[in-house]
Amino acid sequence: MSLNNKLQKLPPLVFKSHHPRSNKVVTLELPIINGGMGVGVTGPTLAAAVTNAGGGGILTGVALGYPFQKILKKYVGEKPYQANKMALNYWIHDAKEKSNNRFVGVNLMVVVHDFKDLAYTSAKAGVDLIIAGAGLPMALPDIVSDFPDTMIAPIISSAKAARVMVKKWLNKKRPPDAIIYESVHHSGGHQGAVVKDILSGKHQPEEVIGETRKILDDNDLSDVPVIAAGGVWFKDDIIKYMSWGAQGVQMASRFLITKECGHEFGGIKLFKKLYKSNVVPTILEHSPAGLPGRAVPTPFSSRFSYENEKIIPEPHECAAVCLSSCDKKNSIYCILYHLTETLRDNYEEGLFFAGTNVGRPDLDKTELTVEELMKRLAVGESNPAIVQVV
Repeated sequence: MSLNNKLQKLPPLVFKSHHPRSNKVVTLELPIINGGMGVGVTGPTLAAAVTNAGGGGILTGVALGYPFQKILKKYVGEKPYQANKMALNYWIHDAKEKSNNRFVGVNLMVVVHDFKDLAYTSAKAGVDLIIAGAGLPMALPDIVSDFPDTMIAPIISSAKAARVMVKKWLNKKRPPDAIIYESVHHSGGHQGAVVKDILSGKHQPEEVIGETRKILDDNDLSDVPVIAAGGVWFKDDIIKYMSWGAQGVQMASRFLITKECGHEFGGIKLFKKLYKSNVVPTILEHSPAGLPGRAVPTPFSSRFSYENEKIIPEPHECAAVCLSSCDKKNSIYCILYHLTETLRDNYEEGLFFAGTNVGRPDLDKTELTVEELMKRLAVGESNPAIVQVV
């Protein structure tokens, strides 16, 4: 890290509701939110810790009922969608309590059947921000229209998607309160581009961030932050993305290897061990969500790598009818089952989504508390292998 970057103070991140009946403004001390990692990876313990350390804590809010029923033995008698709502409602209130009723966000997938119910449940429970991706959340402003203080943000991976979302939501008289940009070349999990575009290098971060910032500014939305995700590990990365036009960053992989992450499911020890092993993630051809993915190569995920000449579907039952994009009779595998197996530390059957930084041996992957990590990000790390938190 250069001396100038080390001395540079990170600016706060400001969220402002653009609902016509709201004056809500939330200011985070640090321009950092955590990524919403499913299923059940980013729970209330992590989200509250991020908020308490000056950032913005984000819960994963998708298909929580299944791991709650199968692992935690909660809501066992409930139908899948009802269990999803009950688990999400519980997590939001738990995170709010752990963070003294401060900022809590939720990350949702547009392609789940119960997206509308989950978004409405989140807003009713008092969540501050709903981030929605894996599809363009066209209907989100309508779903949460009765909750002026619930802010909303789409996830985009290209300038074209940003342009579409801004236009569509402006037509609804409800501009976005933030835009989350996830780099298809760096981020883990589902990717908002086809494999061909990823391999060709299209949609580079500097280009998409700059164009998205311009789209917002040209529509008199200069107060809407662009939050960039993918490849963020150090303070230098944050400053770099800000120099390209972002106002904040979303970090997933580095928050996964904190002591608080996965607490609700026993600490996800194998997940963290795999992240520390410096194995280069593989790109999955596509998942039942209809999108490519990026994950740690394991016996399961390797069978669905884009490098395979022929991908053979595996026999499976439909656990909870979760994805609207999934043809359960012809789907290649049950993603909900395999994501839940990561919570069980199942190497053979787990789907361990990961960003590209996980494959880099030059990065310090010491397991820290969230508070320690946020202090490091704030002050910078000139020598991350030996730096002391002050």
